[in-house]
Amino acid sequence: MGDGEQIIINLVINLVFGAITAAIAHSKGRNVVGWFFLGFFFACIALIILLCISNLKEEQAKWSANEIEQRRLREQLRQEQLKNEALRQHTVARLDLHDQKLGMDTRSAAPGLPLGGPTLRISPLSAAPAVPPPGYPSQNWYTNENGEQQGPYTFALLNTRARQGTLSAETLVWAEGLPEWQPAGTIPHLFPA
Repeated sequence: MGDGEQIIINLVINLVFGAITAAIAHSKGRNVVGWFFLGFFFACIALIILLCISNLKEEQAKWSANEIEQRRLREQLRQEQLKNEALRQHTVARLDLHDQKLGMDTRSAAPGLPLGGPTLRISPLSAAPAVPPPGYPSQNWYTNENGEQQGPYTFALLNTRARQGTLSAETLVWAEGLPEWQPAGTIPHLFPA
């Protein structure tokens, strides 16, 4: 074999390595022309290096997916914060309405609480628990106060309100099993004797 044939064989081998490295570089998102020349001049070394380096297309896809996920999580967090703020405002409004109905001002009693009012502590006025009389339910009591239906309440809570004076004997009450709305003063054991 002559020198001319050897040069042609080396040239073909280098072209094959250049083409292989260019194809792999293309699949990995790398510079095709640069890797063709590296494969052409450095053959196996360039091919081994190219096989060892990371795939830019995969990295770009991971970064994009990560960015989309981060954006989604930021939006979800923002939505949760909006929901929490709306719930807080609704709760404050409800507490203010209850304060107004009960004639109380719980906000000024403890201004540092986050919902705008303190926890209502009801001290028991008597040690005996409120037990409904036979034939009356202990749950799902409703009141008609200022033309609005309120509840459901437990019998014990209505009894506590009656003892505290926030439920009058004239307030209409109803529970399942009662034929119609009745004044609270007509329900046995509801008001203290």
